[in-house]
Amino acid sequence: MKKTSWFIFCLVLAVSCLDEPDCYQLNNDLLGISFHVMGSTVADTLKATLISFSGTNATTADTTTAILLPLNYTTTSTNIFFTRSDGSKDTLDLKYTTKVQFVSEDCGSRYILSGLDVMHYSFDSIRLVSNAPTKSGAINIEVYRCPKVKYVGLTLQQLYISGTSTQSATTLPATFSSITADFSGEQIYGNNTRSTLYLPVDLTKETSTYTFNFTDNFTNGNKIKKLTVNYDTIWKTRYKQCGLQEFVTNLRVVNPETPTAQDFDTVAVALKSNGDTLNVLGDPPVTNVKIMRCPITNLTQIVFRKVNTTTAVQVHIKRITNNYSSDEYYAGDTTSVVKLPLNPNAAVTSTEFYIEYTDRSQIDTVSVQYTLTTNTLFKGCGPQTIYSDLAELVAHDNVIVLETNDVKFPPVTNIAVEVN
Repeated sequence: MKKTSWFIFCLVLAVSCLDEPDCYQLNNDLLGISFHVMGSTVADTLKATLISFSGTNATTADTTTAILLPLNYTTTSTNIFFTRSDGSKDTLDLKYTTKVQFVSEDCGSRYILSGLDVMHYSFDSIRLVSNAPTKSGAINIEVYRCPKVKYVGLTLQQLYISGTSTQSATTLPATFSSITADFSGEQIYGNNTRSTLYLPVDLTKETSTYTFNFTDNFTNGNKIKKLTVNYDTIWKTRYKQCGLQEFVTNLRVVNPETPTAQDFDTVAVALKSNGDTLNVLGDPPVTNVKIMRCPITNLTQIVFRKVNTTTAVQVHIKRITNNYSSDEYYAGDTTSVVKLPLNPNAAVTSTEFYIEYTDRSQIDTVSVQYTLTTNTLFKGCGPQTIYSDLAELVAHDNVIVLETNDVKFPPVTNIAVEVN
C-alpha cells in the first residue's frame, strides 16, 4: 500500500477512535479498489494526482494498482473523484447503509457500514466484488479500463558463454542519451538507464523505426543503432464496453540471421513459455522483442595475489601491453584483477602480456597458449572463436595458469600472478 493511502487510513482512525486500546478501529469504513485492464491478468497502474471524496477533506496523490479509501460513515453515500496525471478524470458514486451501534461509555458508538452499491461511474467498467466495507481493508470494487494497445516492449540482454558449448543470457541495463521514434520525432528515455523499454508504434502504418543513441558500451562500437519492427493491425470489437478498437498482431523483425538486417548484434521476437512467439502487443505492455549483445570470447582474467596464497592484493599498474598490438591497458590503475584480450587472430594460438608497475622495476610476462575452436553458440552472432585449455607457453615462477583454464564470458579468473 502506498504511503498516502496509509496516511488516509491513519487519519480516519484518529478521528473515529478514542484513546483506549479496546476502542481502536471500531468502524468498518474502508473501501478497497483495484485497477485492471480488460483481457489482462496483470494489475493496472492508476497514476493519479488527486483523489478526493465528498463529505471529507481527505485527498491523496498516488501511483498504485490498488488503494484503500475511507467512506463517509456520517451519511449513506460518497462520491469519489479521480484526477489522473494526464488530466483525465473519473467519478465513482456509491451508496450504502450506515448503522450506529453503542459500544460502551468509554468508546462511545461505532458505525457499521453494509449494502455497498455503485450508483454511477464514468470508468469503462466496474465489478462489485463485495458489498461490505471492512476495518482492515479488502477489495470491494474492481475497476476495468479498455485496452489501449500502442507500445512494443523491448528487453536488452547480454549473451553469455559458460563453456565451450554452453550458452545463456541475462538482462543488461544500458544508458541512452535518447531513443527517437522516426515516425514522430519523439525522443524517449532521454538520459536514462534501462534494461526494459516500452516504445510507441506508428498505428497509421505497419512499420516503426527507432534510433538509439547510447552513451555506454552496450554496442561495443558505434553508439548510434537503429531497430525496425513490422506488424499487422486489425480492427475488432473484443469488449462490448469498448466498441471497435485497433490491435497490433504478427509483430516481426527483419531476420536477425541476415548480417545487415539490424544494427544490433542480434534481435529476435521473444517467446512464451510454451514456445510461441510474443508477437501481439499487449496492454499493459509485454516484452515482445529481445535485443541481444554477443559475448566477447577472448577475454582472460588475471588476478594478482600474495606468494603461495590465494589472497588477492592490489598492485599499482603503470601499463599492460601485449605482443600483437600497440594497445595499452589499465595505465595508472590500482587493482587486484585485470581483464585482457587474447590475440583475436584465429590463426594464432598464443599471446604474451607484459605488466609494468609504478612502484617496482620488474616487468612480469604472462605467456600463454591455448586451443581454438569455431562454434556458433548463438545464431545471431554467427561463428565465433572459442578459447580453451589455456597453458603456459613459457614458464615463469610467479605465473600460474589455474584449473579454470577455459575462457568464458563474463570472464573468469584463468591466471594468477604472484607478487611480493
